[in-house]
Amino acid sequence: MTFAGIDVSKPHLDLALVSNSPKPTRLRFPNTPEGRKALLAALAHLRPAWVALEPTGAYHLPLLKLLAENRLQVALVNPYHLAAFRKAKGERQKTDRHDALLLARYAQVYHGELRAYTLPPEALRELKALVGYREDLAGRERAILNQMEAVEWAGSGEVLALLQKELACVKGLLGEVEARIQALLATLPEAEALMALPGVGPQVAAAVLALLPPELWGRAKRAASYAGLTPEREESGKRVERSRLSKKGPPLLRRKLYMGALVAVRHDPEMRAFYHRLLSRGKRKKQALVAVAHKLLRRMMGRLREYYATQLDQGVA
Repeated sequence: MTFAGIDVSKPHLDLALVSNSPKPTRLRFPNTPEGRKALLAALAHLRPAWVALEPTGAYHLPLLKLLAENRLQVALVNPYHLAAFRKAKGERQKTDRHDALLLARYAQVYHGELRAYTLPPEALRELKALVGYREDLAGRERAILNQMEAVEWAGSGEVLALLQKELACVKGLLGEVEARIQALLATLPEAEALMALPGVGPQVAAAVLALLPPELWGRAKRAASYAGLTPEREESGKRVERSRLSKKGPPLLRRKLYMGALVAVRHDPEMRAFYHRLLSRGKRKKQALVAVAHKLLRRMMGRLREYYATQLDQGVA
């Protein structure tokens, strides 16, 4: 069998193919619409069993969409897993071409465990873009407020007036984006099921549905692992065991769940009792809130599992 790895950068797409032959095949294409079509034609000719990609911000998305639409078996490799694979192989080189080869080797070794990427519905793709844009706008709003405070101390009235105009524009865009997010959530029955839980408002529900792959919806353990809310333990000989958060998932998803945890401990008696039990055992406040966020996500997945079971009982496809 042949396995392909593609390293995606802003200017280039580096393709590596490995099979039983000792020498891998390496090709480079520009990361443009024409380059992506040429790469697709090469893959159609070479027919790899799997194509492995590593997420790279937004640069991999057009290629990922093209490959999925043409029904190639594409696996998105978790960067955390790829880094562990690199370390296990003793690799020290870090170039685009070498990373493509490493991805191909990863697919060759773990092909039995890979999950094929499926293109999410358009509503979820739009929701993900809106959630990211909202976060950018919120960051800009905080930055403008900080600038305004500094300018007020400096006594610059003209600059303050310009900042006020920019702030009004950003607030207007925030309101528009939040209205669009609310409209999209209204079309997703899963959102209604999630928001019935204390601590889960539109922002938390939108982040979970946008950033958690649909194949993990309702699967509590895997969802918590993907979100990076599971602990990693370290123990060696007589050394004291350490446990820390893996943090290997989307940071925005963890931030929104943490925000949900803050609300849950105020309004949900069971979550509040759980939080105070952790504090009484010597946990710091932040550690206890992260544990509440973990529990909240698992509850959300349980709610989705119940929703899907109800749909099956009612004979809804």
